Amino acid sequence: MATSRRFHAQYQERLMLLDGTWAEVRMVRPEDAALLSRGFARLSSRSRFQRFLSAKSRLSAEELRYLTEVDGETHVALGAVTWNDAGEEVGLGVARFIRLAETPEVAELALTVVDDAQGKGLGRVLLDLLVEAARERDVERFEVRVLAGNEAMYRLLQTLAPCEPRAEGEAVCFSVPLHAGLQGGTELMRPLLSLAAQGALTLIGPTCRRRLRPLAPEGLFPEARVS
Repeated sequence: MATSRRFHAQYQERLMLLDGTWAEVRMVRPEDAALLSRGFARLSSRSRFQRFLSAKSRLSAEELRYLTEVDGETHVALGAVTWNDAGEEVGLGVARFIRLAETPEVAELALTVVDDAQGKGLGRVLLDLLVEAARERDVERFEVRVLAGNEAMYRLLQTLAPCEPRAEGEAVCFSVPLHAGLQGGTELMRPLLSLAAQGALTLIGPTCRRRLRPLAPEGLFPEARVS
């Protein structure tokens, strides 16, 4: 039942990153729109281009609504924040999944860690928590889309058996099972996180607008850059 879930609307958890920074992970809320906008402004030009495949300068009001007004069931988003000297929240990263309309047991994964928070283990923490939240909601599999970066990406994909990647435009998509006892599972995503942190490849979020529930604004690609 939803009431017994760890990841509910009031979920929050404090943790220490590898560099000693304290952070808090909680569910993304509608009032986080301004926080998300400020976090986007801290992304480098390279990260923005890898995320949107264009030189995007800002998030529109429609995009901010889509990324923050989530239902916690078909669209689940976990955000990580820290605090500045004035005690104000500073966004560090977001992990989300969006279930496919025709197969709700499958969800597309998206992750972002802002440039100045990369390399501190946050991407791995967010991934693990998101997998747990997905399992609570009976999600059995993540679909992961990878934007080609260099030969390291291709070599990696060849080692990710039993996942058989398929081409989708400029991306390659493969499936990752989430069953705790299944061979592979989330371990298949850890090499991707490592390479992404080194800039060798980019994980991109949901791209098949016709399949998502709820429908995303046209041209919106949820978080792409991970660490």
